[in-house]
Amino acid sequence: MLKKISLLFFFSIFFWSSAQKTDSLQIDFPAKYKLKLANSKENMQMKVLEYIPENENWENYSIIITKLTMKNMAPVPLQTVFEYHKKMAEEKVNNLTVTEISKNKEGEKEFRLFTMEADAYKDNSGTESQVYYFLKGDQDVIICIAAIKQKKLPAEFVDEWSKIFLKSQFIK
Repeated sequence: MLKKISLLFFFSIFFWSSAQKTDSLQIDFPAKYKLKLANSKENMQMKVLEYIPENENWENYSIIITKLTMKNMAPVPLQTVFEYHKKMAEEKVNNLTVTEISKNKEGEKEFRLFTMEADAYKDNSGTESQVYYFLKGDQDVIICIAAIKQKKLPAEFVDEWSKIFLKSQFIK
């Protein structure tokens, strides 16, 4: 009887843990930024990892990289996720400009690479512009963001982070 209970317990844990797995994306950050994990949060709906340079803090960072995993969102069309995110950004900033860089071709894994630039936040005088990479995994939608505190993104920054994001790989 104890053996049956142990076996039942093992399979319960196995199925619970496999149901909790999320898609994982490996991004190779350039060494020149000396990025450190500065914030990590996770709940049932999402996981957020934020990286800033090792000698900087939340008040003075020169660049922030965010990886947001939206759990179990793969069934939602990526266009819907994009439109919702754009609407949220429009509510928070002045003069939002969205520029598409690339997206998947028919039959490829769904992704969308674009920039968002703005003059300023509506609730304070600061600004931040970003390179975004939305990627649909098997179960989740992953959003990668490279952001700097500028109204306009330098072309070199956009090119560099576009290549970095597009080279990222799912980890099985």
